[in-house]
Amino acid sequence: MPASTLLRPRPARPSRRKFLLQGGLMLGAAAIPAAFGVGAAAADGRRIALLICCGSYPDGKNIQPARKNGRDLEAALRRQGFEVSVENDLDLPRFKASVARFGERMAALPNDGQTIGLIYFCGHGMQVEGRNYLLPSGVAIDDPKARERSINLQDEVLKAFPQRYPGLGVAVIDACRDSAEPVDKAGSFNYSSAPQGCIVAFSASAGQVSLSPSDPAQNSFYTGELVRVLNGIDDATPITDIFELTRLRVEKTMSTHPVAIVRKLAQRPHMTAGQTGVFRLGSERAPDAAPSDEDSAYARQAEALAPAEVKQAAAAFLEAYPRSRYDTQVRVALAGAEDALKALSSRFVRLSASAFRSTGDPRYLEDIRKAVRGDKDAASRISDMYAHGSNGVPANPQRAEQWLRYSALLGNAIACYTLYRSLADKGDPDAEFFGPEALRLGYVPPKGLCGSRKWENC
Repeated sequence: MPASTLLRPRPARPSRRKFLLQGGLMLGAAAIPAAFGVGAAAADGRRIALLICCGSYPDGKNIQPARKNGRDLEAALRRQGFEVSVENDLDLPRFKASVARFGERMAALPNDGQTIGLIYFCGHGMQVEGRNYLLPSGVAIDDPKARERSINLQDEVLKAFPQRYPGLGVAVIDACRDSAEPVDKAGSFNYSSAPQGCIVAFSASAGQVSLSPSDPAQNSFYTGELVRVLNGIDDATPITDIFELTRLRVEKTMSTHPVAIVRKLAQRPHMTAGQTGVFRLGSERAPDAAPSDEDSAYARQAEALAPAEVKQAAAAFLEAYPRSRYDTQVRVALAGAEDALKALSSRFVRLSASAFRSTGDPRYLEDIRKAVRGDKDAASRISDMYAHGSNGVPANPQRAEQWLRYSALLGNAIACYTLYRSLADKGDPDAEFFGPEALRLGYVPPKGLCGSRKWENC
C-alpha cells in the first residue's frame, strides 16, 4: 500500500483480537452460503463489482498474485450475488474508462437503499503530498510523472459511487509491494476518510506497504483472507464485520508466519466508513418467521446505546447462545464496546453518559449505535453534527470537541490532527498529545495544512 512515516508501530487492538479469536472464528472457511443478504437485491442486478488487477509493472516489479486474486475474489463475490467484471493489466485510459462505466452503472441502479457497488484494486499505489494514487500497469512508482499517469483514489475512483444515504459503495485497495526490504516504504498510502455512502478497506494501515508473495499460484495475504471470510459466511453478517474479520485474520496469519520477514513486515489492514446504513451478506431469516428468544436477545443488545450496556448485553447473549447465528456480530459489538470503554477512560476524552442519548433522528441514532461499539468514523460524524447543529442536536462546540476527542482515541488520525491544530491555536497543552498521535497513526497532512511543529514531516 501507500507510504508515510510512522514514528512507532501501531499496536494491535487486544480487546477486539481477544473476543474475535474466540469460538473458532479465525479458523478455516465454513460452508458456502445458499442465499443472499438483502432479500431479492442480489438476484436483480443490484450488487455489482469491478475488479481491477494490475500485475505488470516496469523493471520486473510485477505483482505475481494479481490475476489469482481477481479469479478467486470474483468467485467469492458471485456466491454472494454480485455481478462481477474483471479487468487485468489496464493502462491509464482503460483504467479511467472502466471506472467511468462502473460509475454510470451505479448511477442507474435504484436509489432504494439496497444497491451495493464494489471496486477492487490490486496493483501498486502511492501517495503524493498526502493524496493517494493507484498506478495502472506499466507505470513505475519512481517515474517522475507517475502522479500524472495514475488515478486519484479519492477524486476519481470513489466518485464512481453515488454519494447518497442510504446506499453502499465499497472500495477495496490491495496495493502490494514488490520488495521485502524493510526500509522500502515506497507505495504506501495516506490515511483518508470515506465519503458518505462508502466504505474504503485498505490491505494495510497508513504508512505501511502490503507484502505480496512472488508466486502467481498464491493470493496476496489480504485478498486471500478476504476470500476465505466471504466463502465462510453462512448467516447474515454486516459488511463492516466482514472487513473486521479479514483484518484479524491477516494479522494472525502474518504475525505467526514461519518466514521471519513476513512476521517482521506484518501489515495491519484498515477500514474507514462514511454513513451508509447497514448492509449484510449471507443468508437472512425468512421475513415472516416469528422472532425467537434468541432474536429478541440479539435485538436488546443491538438497541443498547452506551458502551457498558453493549458490553453487558453482548456478554450475556454469548453465554446464553454459544452457537448463535448472530455470534460474529455480537462478538464484534462486544470487542468494539471494549475499545469504546478504553477510549472513554482516557483523560483526553470527557464525554458524560448524557452524550449517548438518542435525539430520535435516524442518522444520529445510527451513528450513536456505531460509536458506542467503537466506530471512530461515526464518532467523528457526531462531532460534526454538534459543530453544525444538525440531525436533531443543538450546536454545541464543547460537545463537538468531546466527540472528536473520542473519535481520535478510537484511532481516527484525521480527528487527531484536527484536534492538534485547534488545540494548538488555543494554547491547550493537549495539542502535544494529539499531534504526534496523528503521525503515529500514519497521517501525512497535505502541505497546505502543515503547522510548524518539528515532528510534522510535511
